[in-house]
Amino acid sequence: MSEESDFWSATIAAYEPLQLPAPEMTPKLLKRPPFRFIHDIVCGIDGRFAAYNHVIPTELQDSAKVDTKEKKIEYLTTLINYVNTLMSVQLDVNPKKIVSGHEPEKTNVFLQYLAAAVGYAQQDKAQKEAEKQATCVSASSAQEDVAELAARHGLQLPSRDSLPRKKSSSTASATRRESQLPAIQNAEAFNRKLEGFSLDLNLKAPQDIKEEGQRIVMMWNELSTPQVETKAPSISVETLETAINRQLETIKMIGVLLKESDVVIDDLEALVS
Repeated sequence: MSEESDFWSATIAAYEPLQLPAPEMTPKLLKRPPFRFIHDIVCGIDGRFAAYNHVIPTELQDSAKVDTKEKKIEYLTTLINYVNTLMSVQLDVNPKKIVSGHEPEKTNVFLQYLAAAVGYAQQDKAQKEAEKQATCVSASSAQEDVAELAARHGLQLPSRDSLPRKKSSSTASATRRESQLPAIQNAEAFNRKLEGFSLDLNLKAPQDIKEEGQRIVMMWNELSTPQVETKAPSISVETLETAINRQLETIKMIGVLLKESDVVIDDLEALVS
């Protein structure tokens, strides 16, 4: 029978300088570290050194609330990633394996790094708190400078709550762009359609399609039933009939284009309203 390899003594030695009141680092627990044991170790470190409580979510700091496999994996993943960052390493450890009790040798390596990183974690926490305080002081100082300058010139600044705020749209930017795209595409297509017509339109002068049609009908009636005193036209009736038919088709086409134009304009106006 092969002798069992000792992978836990190094872990016990790593925690001796920390002198944690609990939990007790015993070979029995370290041979297959349960999750609750690891959680107690971190709580013991935070109770004495407050090293990791700034990276662990508040709801996961109470072991009683870490009651599912998913939460346990989240807890361990947070610690593993943080230790990797602090120590500039990439630990070969899987949080799922730790939860299931597999690969205890790798779990012990993680626990050793967890102990070694305590000092680095304290420094990182202190640095982040100092940066946060500096930011708050800078913002507060800027507000005081503005208030002092206003008071010096006899001005009274309105309170922040009284200032008007722009109401944010409930529609996301991406969704809003998608809703605008069809209207813009329709407008571009309509412009291309107009460019394809050779219409001699006097767009500046208002035109009434009904009046224009009546005028053409009157011309046709006069030509169809000429009076004795009417002079013969300089062009043939067939040619004039063809010209009138073309004019009628043009008027119909303009009517269709006007309706389509109204739809395009309504869609574009909706974008800016």
